[in-house]
Amino acid sequence: MRREPHPPITGRITALALALLALPFLGSCFEPISIECPSGLFCPAGQKCAAKQDVCITTDCGDGVIQQGEACDDGNILDGDGCNKTCTSNEVCGNKVVDVARGELCDDGNTRDKDGCSADCKSSELCGNGIVDRAVGEVCDDFNTRSGDGCSADCLSIETCGNGYVDTAKNEKCDDGNNESGDGCSADCKSQESCGNGYVDTAKGEVCDDGNNVNADGCSSDCKSNETCGNGIKDISVGEFCDDGNTVSGDGCSSDCKSGEGCGNGVRDSDEQCDDGGESVSCNANCTLRICGDGIVNATAGEQCDDRGESPNCNANCTRRRCGDGIVNSSAGEQCDNGTTADSDTCDNDCTIPYCGDRHTNAAVGEVCDTGGNSLTCNANCKPAACGDKYLNTEAGEQCDDGPNSPYCDNDCTPALCGDKTLNTAAGEKCDDGNTSNDDDCLSTCQPNICGDGRVNVSGPTRFESCDDGNTTTETECAYNTRTCTYCNATCSSVLNLTGRYCGDGSKNDPSEKCDDGNTTTETECSYGTETCSACDASCSTVLNLTGRYCGDGAKNDPSEVCDDGNKVNESSCPYGNATCTTCNATCSATLSLTGPYCGDGIRNGPEVCDDGNTTSESSCPYGTPNCTACNATCTAVLNLTGPYCGDGSKNDPSEVCDDGNKVTESECPYGNATCVLCNATCSAPLNLTGPYCGDGTKNGSEACDDGNNTNESSCPYGNASCTTCNATCSAPLNLSGPYCGDGIKNGPEVCDDGNTTNESSCPYGNATCTTCNATCSAPLNLTGPYCGDGIKNGPEVCDDNNTNACGTCNNTCSTIQLAKATGTISIKTSSGGSDMRDGDTFTVNDGLNPPVTFEFDKNGSYNSSRVPVSITSGYTPSQVASAISTAINGVSGTYLEITATVSSNVVSLTHKQAGSFGNQLILKTASNASSTNTNLLVTGMSGGGGFDCPAGTECSRNEDCSTDLVCLPSSVCGTPP
Repeated sequence: MRREPHPPITGRITALALALLALPFLGSCFEPISIECPSGLFCPAGQKCAAKQDVCITTDCGDGVIQQGEACDDGNILDGDGCNKTCTSNEVCGNKVVDVARGELCDDGNTRDKDGCSADCKSSELCGNGIVDRAVGEVCDDFNTRSGDGCSADCLSIETCGNGYVDTAKNEKCDDGNNESGDGCSADCKSQESCGNGYVDTAKGEVCDDGNNVNADGCSSDCKSNETCGNGIKDISVGEFCDDGNTVSGDGCSSDCKSGEGCGNGVRDSDEQCDDGGESVSCNANCTLRICGDGIVNATAGEQCDDRGESPNCNANCTRRRCGDGIVNSSAGEQCDNGTTADSDTCDNDCTIPYCGDRHTNAAVGEVCDTGGNSLTCNANCKPAACGDKYLNTEAGEQCDDGPNSPYCDNDCTPALCGDKTLNTAAGEKCDDGNTSNDDDCLSTCQPNICGDGRVNVSGPTRFESCDDGNTTTETECAYNTRTCTYCNATCSSVLNLTGRYCGDGSKNDPSEKCDDGNTTTETECSYGTETCSACDASCSTVLNLTGRYCGDGAKNDPSEVCDDGNKVNESSCPYGNATCTTCNATCSATLSLTGPYCGDGIRNGPEVCDDGNTTSESSCPYGTPNCTACNATCTAVLNLTGPYCGDGSKNDPSEVCDDGNKVTESECPYGNATCVLCNATCSAPLNLTGPYCGDGTKNGSEACDDGNNTNESSCPYGNASCTTCNATCSAPLNLSGPYCGDGIKNGPEVCDDGNTTNESSCPYGNATCTTCNATCSAPLNLTGPYCGDGIKNGPEVCDDNNTNACGTCNNTCSTIQLAKATGTISIKTSSGGSDMRDGDTFTVNDGLNPPVTFEFDKNGSYNSSRVPVSITSGYTPSQVASAISTAINGVSGTYLEITATVSSNVVSLTHKQAGSFGNQLILKTASNASSTNTNLLVTGMSGGGGFDCPAGTECSRNEDCSTDLVCLPSSVCGTPP
């Protein structure tokens, strides 16, 4: 602690006295004594005074002397004065030390820009740090990485149109460095000036742009026409035949631009295929050439129907379909048609191809019956069921059917079986008595029971046997080796008791006998004194060559022998290995007591390899003799021995203090031992040593690596996605992974981590706002993004009308363009016609824009003047009534009714001329329900129209989104026109 100054003299004396009094106490309790600095500061033991600062230091840094490992030392431990407080930096940019006191944010060891650290070390050169790093192209930096706030997310744009940078956050689609239209990028940078981008580029001559290059959707594929009649452009894709710049009829182009106003006047216009002033044999009423299959029933040409080809009700030649008309109509399921309602050999009377099994009995093809397969009365081949017809019918109870008897089937249609009492010679039967017994006249195999078949017929009734030995021979003797036996005579009428030849009768009388010595004993030896002899075995099949006992055979096996040593020699000494022995004389009548050579007698005799005069196997040489030779205990091998000595690794003599297995004075321990005790070269003194080991930080010996510890690290330090350390045994490197910015997990110093190192500029599609993480994981990014309802067609969107309501030109999920024209139908029942339409009955059509128009059926030329007449007669067919309705509707179409009609057979299809939900209107029938007109006139109201339906206050992108009395205001909201 620092000692505060005291008053002069008195304070000093007092302090000195106290210090002197405390000396004994300090000496006994504190060791060593603390140090006093020149300023009066006391530094504890182990610390010292700084050279130029009133502070204690624990290292050499601050003593004013530059020591090893120091970059500088200015006598203090302060930052910002040219030498930092740890003496590791002279506080200049480019020394690899980040000197925060000098305002450094980074230091990569150089003073170059564009390498992640600026030349003045004051910037990490990352967008969002508030420093405009022009060396890396930044033109702005507003301390964030969000676009849309005057500085782009990558700091490369100030987000103004004309700066050559496409700022998507500002809804820019292009930026060519200027604010002029007509050069491929509009003056406001919101359009690349191409048709189909949803932006009307008037500089390019566009009058509309609905975001696609498709015709017939209110804007032509080249964006030069809004596809409305009267704009002077003939839009073929929406069915315009002409467009003379107005919507007035009678000037050569109809008010709906769909007609040259000529069909039915008897003169063929350029858009007509024909014109006969109405329906004729060659021309339809709509001025198209009459062709069977055109979908128009031309009664004048004799057509009964026309479904554009074959249908279930209409033939391809436009006649009504019926079975028996001679025309095969496959749509109605006909397979054939022979022009009659009777069966033929090629066609059933229901117009299907005849085949056996169709459950239709067709006598013309030879069928007697047909039950669709086997039945009790009919076979599957359409013949009557009968056993013996060679056709298996299990439904009729047949198990088989081969006609007459066959090897497999009896003639009663049951399987051929022996014992069924049915004699079936085709199956090989010679008899069948209805049983499977073998002791009567017929065997279980349906063959006769005869003498010699080995089966005794005891039951008859016609052939009785006394015996049956399986043959028809009268035997005269037993089989060889059978002394007595019983057989049957040749006629199976008498039993024969016989005798036979056998081994041991003393006579060699059968080919199987090799010998016969009159007994059935197998002898094992000759009589004593006979060394070899011959005899016969017990089965007379082998001649036996035998031996006998005798003197010299090595066994004392007869009373006459005193001894027998296996020879007839008088030995003179013992065999090798026997110091003494007893043998036998040559006649086995007396023993001999002898001596002989042996191992250990000191003389190499017989099979000996060596003989050292003893029978001991020595195990080692005398001490001090590392190697020597001796003989083993059996004199069969020379022993190469070793003996104890200094350096053999064992302390095995009183003279040895230690022995480490060598005669070397080592200087260090073997690898793996941090410390050890070894022995000097003379085994007279121990050595206390140190040595290399795994974990000492140095790759030694067999080590594959050494990272200075004995730990199996599990991951890299933070900031290293991968690294290599060493395992705990230094035997293998560890390839590890570690936490880092961009791994998706908030680790270490991270504030956030979104799984990447990107400064996102906007949210993923569908998210109006979101929070991501910046590229260094040091700060969250609050972003905005594209979504359905933002008025811009983004991501998977097909359209976007600036809202997510069901109204407007786009549906609520931005997946379907719903600006569409309403459609409906009026049809006449095919079973009715003009006679079913009552004069004066009406129907009303409404286009949602003009007053509804009421149409009146007129048969007599008299009708209500406020209605539009539909001129028909009672003789009209359904198709003619439909054509009259279509003509009446198209006659007023345009000024009073924005609906056009087309006719196909008995159906009138209605299509609104303009897209919009206002066209979804009911078609009303004003006749009473009791009226035949009401019953036979079928209507489907106008539906399917979309657009022009959002209420005031709803966000929008174009006028077509809003109700017809509203417009899409500049604020992108439906409202009343200004």
